[in-house]
Amino acid sequence: MYNYSLILRRLIFCVCILLSSAEIYGQKNSSASVKFVIGKVQVMSSGRTSWKTARMKQKIFSGDRIRTNLNSRIEISMPDGSVIKINENTTFDIREIKTAEEDKEDSMSFTLWAGSMWAKFKKVISSRQKREIDSPSAVVAVRGTTLDMNVDKSEALRVRVYEGRVSVKSKTAGGEIEVGSNQQSMVEKGKAPTPPQSIKPDQEESTESSESSDKLVLSIDAGKLQFTDPAVLRAGVPVSGKVTPNSALTAGGKPISVQPNGVFAGRVRVREGLNSIRFEAKKDGQEKNQTLNLYVNTKSPEIRLSRPLTGGFTNRREYSLSGAVFDNTPKDKIKVFLNAEMVSEAAGQSTFNRTIILKEGRNTIQLAAADRSGNRTERAEQIFLDTVKPIITVTEPAQQVKVRFEPPKPPSGNYSFAKERFRQVVRGIIIDPAPSSGLKRIVVQGKEIKPNTDGSFETEIVLTRGAKGQPGENRIIFYAEDMAGNITRDNSHVIYIR
Repeated sequence: MYNYSLILRRLIFCVCILLSSAEIYGQKNSSASVKFVIGKVQVMSSGRTSWKTARMKQKIFSGDRIRTNLNSRIEISMPDGSVIKINENTTFDIREIKTAEEDKEDSMSFTLWAGSMWAKFKKVISSRQKREIDSPSAVVAVRGTTLDMNVDKSEALRVRVYEGRVSVKSKTAGGEIEVGSNQQSMVEKGKAPTPPQSIKPDQEESTESSESSDKLVLSIDAGKLQFTDPAVLRAGVPVSGKVTPNSALTAGGKPISVQPNGVFAGRVRVREGLNSIRFEAKKDGQEKNQTLNLYVNTKSPEIRLSRPLTGGFTNRREYSLSGAVFDNTPKDKIKVFLNAEMVSEAAGQSTFNRTIILKEGRNTIQLAAADRSGNRTERAEQIFLDTVKPIITVTEPAQQVKVRFEPPKPPSGNYSFAKERFRQVVRGIIIDPAPSSGLKRIVVQGKEIKPNTDGSFETEIVLTRGAKGQPGENRIIFYAEDMAGNITRDNSHVIYIR
């Protein structure tokens, strides 16, 4: 008799497991991607307690935490194309990432615990779409905008909106306001948000929200931190930003022109590798410094093989491919790919050795080396595998043994049969079966010959007789070798002279 109650409980348990697995699978499929990283940036994955170094193109999932050290920065790209830039000395959580395929409408939520960030979100077109950034003192709801946020040591939040609008709500005090384009607001812990104020180009602002307006301001617009165009080595890297009006500004020790409203723009010289450019602003005895880290990588990796493969032939199924890659850009990392599989990764120089199992006929081997900036070098090498030996068929002499008798002596007494040289025509055909690498050489009785286009051959050999009337054994040796090194020998044909 069936226990229907037990069966029902088991069914419910299985359904719960399936639903849970589906939910986990969906979460792992929804992810952001690291677009750029510089300096020391670490990620703590959801459910883990250890930090790992962030990598280019790394996937970032719901529940992951990101922290940046001094002079470090990371950019992440969301599934819908939105971009978030996390600046130095910042702790940032990815609370939730959901796509429309999972929940009809996509949603994203984050937490800025400390530090600063910049974001450009795609426009929100549905009330069910969520873009929310939490902080210790306030919650910011985004409706599609470009903004930056800063949380200082006192956990006060500053929000600046450059395009679009956001809603700012205090977490511990009443009050909710809307901040529009070119406006800003501040929320101190335990207080309501301040009314929106205009962001003026010539307004003296501090880079820390807790600083007063009479302090020297230096703000650098770091729109791009990585360069691969060789032109920047000649023309310099463009930099721009804002400083307190009438300040003296230098970048890398070179002066930069500042407009009356404090806006500056110029170019600074850079070299290959990591460039730490020190900006110094001075006015009325005050001095402020800031370092901008730029990475310049204009050189593609170089691939060198231990032995070239192009046009090569082999008769061994296992082929050991080895070589090295080089990149002279300082602090660069190189990944080596063989047939789309990564085989090594190292800084500056990397060697590799991999055994490849070949198939009969032509094999194309794809080699690629890519550095951390996306510079890529590719090579396509070819090697031909032929494990089949050539086939030799001798048509004349058809028999393995041919006996030739001594002819009668002529009247002259000067004739010597021992000095007589007999000649024999040898004919045959040679075939190099598929996969044919092509014939390299054919040798008959020590003499290399050239066959016809259909593989047939004909040559004449010299036979000798034995000493003192003994039969002379002339063993005919055939030798054939193809381009892959397969060799066929045939010494079964013998001609006797007596």
